[in-house]
Amino acid sequence: MIKNKLKSVLFLAAYSCVSTAAEVNEAPANNNTKAAELNTTIQLDEIEIKAKRRRIITPLPGLPIDRETATTNIQTATDKEISESKATNVTEFLNSNMQSVSVTDYTGNPFQQDLNYRGFTASPQIGTPQGISVYLDGVRVNEPFAEVVNWDLIPMNAISTLNIIPGSNPMFGQNTLGGALAITTKDGFSDHFLRAQQLVGDWGRKQTQFSNGIHGDRVALFTAYTHFNEDGWRVNSPSNVRQLFNKATVRFDAGQINLTALNVDTALIGNGVLPIEMAEVDRKQVFTSPDEAKNGLEHYSLSGTWYVNDRVSLSALTYRRGLNQNAVGADIYQGLRRLQVLSSGLDANSDGLDDRFISLNGILNQSSLKSNADGFSLQMTYEGDKHQIAIGAGLDENKIDFLQSQSLGALDANHVFHFTNDPWFADQDNQFYIQTSAPGIIRNDLTGSSRSKAIFFTDTWSPTDTLHITFGSRLSWSNVKNELRSDRGNDMYNFRPQFFLPQFQACADIKRLATDFNRFICTTGDYDYRSFNPSLGAAWEAKENLTVYGNVSRGSRVPSVIELGCAKDHTGLEGTSDNFQFGCTIPTSLTADPYLKQVRSTGYESGLRGTVAGFDWNVGAFRTDLTDDILFIPLGQKNRGVFDNFGKTRREGLEMGLKGVWGKSTFGLNYTWMKATFQSSSQLINDANSSNSAGTCPTCGQAYVYVSPGDQLPGMPNHIVQANWNYLVTPEFDFTLSMVAHSFSYVRGNENNDHVPRAGARVNGTRDLYDYTGEGKISGYAVFNLRANYRFNNGVSLFARLDNLFNKEYATAGNLGRNPFSPQGAFQVSAPLDSGGNPVLDSNGNFVRLDNNWVNSTFISPGAPRAAWVGINFDWGWDKVKKSQSLKDQPD
Repeated sequence: MIKNKLKSVLFLAAYSCVSTAAEVNEAPANNNTKAAELNTTIQLDEIEIKAKRRRIITPLPGLPIDRETATTNIQTATDKEISESKATNVTEFLNSNMQSVSVTDYTGNPFQQDLNYRGFTASPQIGTPQGISVYLDGVRVNEPFAEVVNWDLIPMNAISTLNIIPGSNPMFGQNTLGGALAITTKDGFSDHFLRAQQLVGDWGRKQTQFSNGIHGDRVALFTAYTHFNEDGWRVNSPSNVRQLFNKATVRFDAGQINLTALNVDTALIGNGVLPIEMAEVDRKQVFTSPDEAKNGLEHYSLSGTWYVNDRVSLSALTYRRGLNQNAVGADIYQGLRRLQVLSSGLDANSDGLDDRFISLNGILNQSSLKSNADGFSLQMTYEGDKHQIAIGAGLDENKIDFLQSQSLGALDANHVFHFTNDPWFADQDNQFYIQTSAPGIIRNDLTGSSRSKAIFFTDTWSPTDTLHITFGSRLSWSNVKNELRSDRGNDMYNFRPQFFLPQFQACADIKRLATDFNRFICTTGDYDYRSFNPSLGAAWEAKENLTVYGNVSRGSRVPSVIELGCAKDHTGLEGTSDNFQFGCTIPTSLTADPYLKQVRSTGYESGLRGTVAGFDWNVGAFRTDLTDDILFIPLGQKNRGVFDNFGKTRREGLEMGLKGVWGKSTFGLNYTWMKATFQSSSQLINDANSSNSAGTCPTCGQAYVYVSPGDQLPGMPNHIVQANWNYLVTPEFDFTLSMVAHSFSYVRGNENNDHVPRAGARVNGTRDLYDYTGEGKISGYAVFNLRANYRFNNGVSLFARLDNLFNKEYATAGNLGRNPFSPQGAFQVSAPLDSGGNPVLDSNGNFVRLDNNWVNSTFISPGAPRAAWVGINFDWGWDKVKKSQSLKDQPD
């Protein structure tokens, strides 16, 4: 709170001078009288003025907080900053502008990137440990199935403000381990403009945006529409996004009501990571295709605020959010060699393969998800002279229906999956059958639900004008239920037609799996969780332009439906070592649903912030310790693994920023040093990591990778730099040069950080099982971007955008895996090799028939090359146009 005690003497003197001057002109004879009155001083009561707040820290409106009282490094962006950035989506904007933010792109699609903040992630990918909660106008948009965030469902041109709140703030509920991203949208009162934009350029990209707000005295309407379409820069990687946002606002003398509707329809293909051998030949290639997700969203919310008096307000929110998602993902079928050995009795090193089977080198994972979320929340706020208090409660309920299947098929020369004409394949003795038609083998039929109840409060107490203490807590009760009807985990070659007869479509007795041949395993899970998460912080305005702050907070995250559905089973039931099935192919194969503990976090933050020479600056340190972190543990095959509680992990670092205006230039510079590490020992299975126990000791059995405390988590660079320079050449023309730089990071599968490239011995001109290519790292990089703007006087502007100015070849993410593609079908003596003895692949990447000759490779997600777009903006404020026109119509 800013207090200004105004002596009304100055105000009265100014007013008296003006009024006296007028009266002197009217009555010159009274000059002496008026002059005497000027010498009279009238003392009025002191007036206390409160400045408007500038930071929003609660999901619901009602309790703002200014920069001086914040006990963490809250970062804010306005609609103007977002619009001027020309960013395609939220992750792109944050990656270029916000401290401690980085982006990793495992899918190869601009709308499906992982957002990393201080070592925590908000990702659209199932299997990624989620640690950031995201709110849109008070509604939590982390999808309940796996806590994922679908960035394609957030319309950029409807955003009014965007705030990153660090730590486990009790206002933001479950999953706020590393921070919260709170987004508020525009309405017709605050954004009564007509705006439109058309963009075209490389990769066939076309983007049309439109928004308009209108209002009367009491009622306002706002609508925003976006249509984004492009072919993509990689092979077979188009995107199509349509977003429609509408908001109606009704104002009363003591409050307002908002009704919001968001409808989105998207189709995104992201063809993922690529072996470095293929990337060195052509970075536009894809490993397997298609990998497509279609999202349909219907999101509705009704909120209202009642200002009871000058100090007390009540807010309420209710919402319904429905998501339909259909996804397909093509991949290599890694059971092919096993099928050949079993069906034909072949020696493991023989090449006498049956072409009927070898053509089945691809597998298509198909899934459909229906998710419905309902909830409401209430909040009361009090803003007094010494206290700012918020008290609230909330209830969220979610329902899930998930169906998943798999089909075998063939990958063509371009690695595109195709179904075969014959729905069944069989060996010569009719002992093995493979279904190859859609919808294929039903793997899982999962229904689940979750319910969370919470009460919370926060109080910012200012015992003095310069000291502000914030304390609060959240008490939560959660329940997660699963009903899972899951296939027994047979490989694709283990199915016969009789398995699909009605009498076998039943649940097996899990105590007699060796003798009960019913096809499905049926399990239920019903788990309760409770958590108490307090927070305490202080901010001290040591000087007028210097604030010292600190905060400690505790957070938690309840396991999601899919994490419980694919949790590691430590009970060791009959016929299994860990699970009824040997892991899950995320998101395609689930298992029984044993118990997982909820994740616990303890976060610490301290720092300084202030202003010097017109520049805002900050320096701070942070650390968050997690216990029982839920991680996806690989089991040795691509994307196959289980969710399990992992002892302890830690994220810690330093961040600093500087932003201001000097002359015609506006500068922004952010730097973060950050380390995300395992703090417990563990062993994982990954035969593509050169340091695995089988690779270093072929007689030691399973390919274990040993993780030790201090090993760094994959995908998290230690150093992040963001720099922006805007120069106003003329009042009409400006340009912005920006840079994003990341240091190296480890790829997934190299959790122990010990993988190194290594070539195995050659036997009869072929490679052995223990060849490893690539460093197991993503190299550091710096990417420069340029944009320019020219504004006309009538609200029209032209802009140009050039990304990756110097055409830098880089990658943002990767993993260790096996590459079955080569130029000549098998690694023979005459096969072209590079100086390191690695195969040189052609653009087709022919399939290697013997998996003994598949290469253990580092896969990367290549960054986009240089690209340019141009566009036109229309920005018309109808109120201003109307006022300007009325002035022109006045007589001289």
